Parts: sequence; structure tokens; C-alpha cells
Amino acid sequence: MKLTKFDMQIDDFMDYCESKDLSRKTMASYEATLKLFARYLYDELQIECATKVNDKIVRQYVLYLKERGKYTITADDTTRQINKPSNRGDLGKKISPATINNYIRNIKVFYNFLFDTKMIKTNTVKKVEFVKTERKPKEFISDNDFIRLIKSLNTTKGCIFSNVVKRYYGIIQ
Repeated sequence: MKLTKFDMQIDDFMDYCESKDLSRKTMASYEATLKLFARYLYDELQIECATKVNDKIVRQYVLYLKERGKYTITADDTTRQINKPSNRGDLGKKISPATINNYIRNIKVFYNFLFDTKMIKTNTVKKVEFVKTERKPKEFISDNDFIRLIKSLNTTKGCIFSNVVKRYYGIIQ
């Protein structure tokens, strides 16, 4: 794949992120998301510049993500050789709504940057809504398990810790 104006805009954004001292993990997430998005834009729609993207295109990308599944596309051949997606047990499985929302969030941050730096005149991507996610109910430990946990703690050392444990244990009994 050739280097496009979109790729150069991603590089500008990554330089900005580095100047803001963002964590490596955040920057890696941004870069991976944006490179996959750029690949989609180029391969599927022949779009080479961020100014050609609107909210409808991002929504189409979300549908594309839902249909294609995990690891069925990589940003480039180097990434494919390093990550070896064909060896993954979850290749092609459904991408979770939380992951898709992370992609949308990263794309929105990128477009906010482009708008703030006047690389684009309007930020139509801000209209894109997140996909609905179902909250997983939290599993709580039983009262008996909690009491066993409290009893297993060493309450002889550390005055404050000892008093806190004894207070909680007294509340439960």
C-alpha cells in the first residue's frame, strides 16, 4: 500500500500525541486503530485523505468491523508477519462492542485533532454514536467467602490494618 495523505495526517497526530506525553499503550492503540481505518478507506473506498471522510463513512466502517471479525485484516504486511493472525484461536470471531467503541473513540480523537489544528474545516465524525454495549453483571463473593477471606488475613501486624479488619468482621457477624 502506498503512503497516502491520510498516513501523513496520522503521523502528524502521533507526533502531537508524543508531545503531549501520552502513554505508549494509548499511542499504540491510536496508531493501530487509525492504520486499520486508513487501510479500510484506501482498499474499500479509495479514500486517501481525512477530508473525504464523514460520519456516514465511519458508520459503514463500524458495520464492516462487525461483519469481518477479529484479525481478518492487518494494517500492513509487516504487522501480519509479526502478529501471525492465522495462528490465533479467535481469528474471525465477533469483535466486541466495547472494542468497536474504542475504535470509534480513537477515530473521534484523531478527527478532533485534525479540526483543532485546522487540517479539516468541519468535524462530521463527531456525530458518530457509539454502539450499544451490554453491561456484564458483577459477581459478588458470598458473605461466607468474605468472612473466610477476612479470617485468613494476619491481623496481628499493623495496628490500623488490624482495627479495620476487626471492624469489618464485627459488622458481618
